[in-house]
Amino acid sequence: MNSRPLGNTGFAVSEITLGTVELGIDYGFRGSAHYEKPDRSSAENLLRAAAASGITLLDTAPVYGDAEELIGASGVDARVATKIVLPADAAQIAESVDRSLHRLRRPCLDLLQLHNPDPSNVRDPALLAGLQAVIDSGTVRFVGASAYDEATALAILDTPLYRTLQVPFNLLDRKMERRVFPLARERGVALLVRSVFLRGVLTARVAEVPERLGPLRDRALAGLGDAPVDALAALALRFCLSFPEIATLILGIRDAAELERNLEAARQGPLSASELEHWRRFAVEDDPLVSPLNWQGLI
Repeated sequence: MNSRPLGNTGFAVSEITLGTVELGIDYGFRGSAHYEKPDRSSAENLLRAAAASGITLLDTAPVYGDAEELIGASGVDARVATKIVLPADAAQIAESVDRSLHRLRRPCLDLLQLHNPDPSNVRDPALLAGLQAVIDSGTVRFVGASAYDEATALAILDTPLYRTLQVPFNLLDRKMERRVFPLARERGVALLVRSVFLRGVLTARVAEVPERLGPLRDRALAGLGDAPVDALAALALRFCLSFPEIATLILGIRDAAELERNLEAARQGPLSASELEHWRRFAVEDDPLVSPLNWQGLI
């Protein structure tokens, strides 16, 4: 497993991070065969297999059901990034950190991220003071934030306390590439990318997505051309690995077979320049449909 610097934190992390939301709660398209979370034993075994494969970072959150508890029970040796929900004052931040540490069975959080803030609160002095307090206490090493839109991402990058930024980015959604990626590189802020597979749209399950997402399905299939649909997930992963600004890709993985497929795709390395240019024609980032925030009733 290749590693990349986590911005200017001095840490290096595997270029694939295991996302744990679908280990802790039912996740995906409602009613699909892939919606229900795995049983506890299978989830813990997957966490151990991921660590054994060289994955060194786990992304989780208190709102991901029992995901934090699963990580703690698994005993894996990996760095952990968890989150806090806003609004939160200094006392609430400290309490949230303590609860996460208890569930994770750890003395310190490697990374604490704001969960979906907006531009108006990422710079709030009381919030920043509370975050600095948990760093000073030794219970948190670094803080970052997770954003959906460009305005919030840019506000995070303009606030020096945040050392990491988590954003959506994939074959169809490239909106962060123009302004956010260059600024993150300039500021030394690590980019953690999620939505690599766009909740299954960019996988072999593309034909199964709800009809309301037909335009996304059609774009993905058009980009594939004559290539088999089974190649789509590997292309989606390798596309994101093609950007050196990205520190790591957060992948939702449900079982050992998915883990191995993703590891094999990563071993193939980035896409070629011509492949990247080919896929540029199929990006639809200005369409609200590309954001799962607008998939009400489907997920």
